[in-house]
Amino acid sequence: MSSGLRILAFDIYGTLLDTGSVSFDLRELLQLDEAKATQVTQLWRRYQLEYTWRLNSMGLYEPFDRVTWRSFLHAAADSHLAVDESTADRILERYNHLSTFDDALPALQNLSELPELRTKLMVFSNDYNLMLDFVGTQRMVDSALAGTPLSTIPHGIFVADEVKIYKPSAKIYHGLVAHVNNTAALNEGQKIDSENIWLVSGNPFDVTGARAAGLSAVWVDRAGSGWTDRIAPTGHDLKPNRI
Repeated sequence: MSSGLRILAFDIYGTLLDTGSVSFDLRELLQLDEAKATQVTQLWRRYQLEYTWRLNSMGLYEPFDRVTWRSFLHAAADSHLAVDESTADRILERYNHLSTFDDALPALQNLSELPELRTKLMVFSNDYNLMLDFVGTQRMVDSALAGTPLSTIPHGIFVADEVKIYKPSAKIYHGLVAHVNNTAALNEGQKIDSENIWLVSGNPFDVTGARAAGLSAVWVDRAGSGWTDRIAPTGHDLKPNRI
């Protein structure tokens, strides 16, 4: 029997934190103009995600900080930029301090002040690490969240490192469901059905992955362009439950 309790599981990068904000750091550290820095930033993000999907397809896994570092070097090479490892490390450190989207913190604060909704907030991401053997990833996201209200999301964290696979593999979403139901601070001793676990994400691939695995999903459509993703096979509804 469902408890009526809902879990809101927030993605981090591209949802709460603006990955595009690192372009300001690229302008400074690589002496790029605004257009070039934006181009490199967008290519970096593309390769970062592509690397996770390719690793999934090959049955391989590497912590997200290394994926981020390698994908930056790839983007720099494709952009004909000569970047040594020391500079790349400095840029990755800047990636630990991305800006939050303007609407992210007020939304979290408003939700946290509405306990009557019987909703608990948590982080669900490719790249927040609680396991001590992946210190690089832990440092990366700890730094990104430190000093903001995001660091106080109260009820839990579930990350790719715990299942050694990235979104949108069904394994990570099923792992989230198991984690929620094995964590008393989240479930209050009651079973939480998959449909009562809501992903909140600005990434369409994440939304469709969650829906395919039986979870509910809210898509954060900041561009206001509407849902245009067409990956769903015939007979499958992978659209977000809410936009």
